[in-house]
Amino acid sequence: MARQYLDEVFKLLEHGDPFDAAEKVWAAVKHATIALTMRVLGEAVPPKGVSWRSFIKEAFMKAGLSEGEASRWAAYFIDARSRLHGDCFYGLTYEEEEHKPLMEEAREYINLIDEILRKIEQRHGESSTR
Repeated sequence: MARQYLDEVFKLLEHGDPFDAAEKVWAAVKHATIALTMRVLGEAVPPKGVSWRSFIKEAFMKAGLSEGEASRWAAYFIDARSRLHGDCFYGLTYEEEEHKPLMEEAREYINLIDEILRKIEQRHGESSTR
């Protein structure tokens, strides 16, 4: 699902619709993140009292990323939520130099999560055949 949203982003930008493009990026990031947290932590949303940043950082760390990498990608999620979903889509504010790099970084974020999920699946498959 995340890839489908991501595929639409740059088409929307080409057609002069940065607001819907921003929302598609947010949808892609959110779907990928939920896939990660469900697989690694068994939960789609953080437990009461736990911030999204901490929740996502924990998922990335349990998936094998260093604390620094996990912090970076948790911060990316927060930026996408705040700046793309909030400021750009709902606030109708699009500044190419501020928002487009976040949109482009989504591809790296989605690729990372896809790679993590593939590795987990491979390990799970290997352990279940032993």
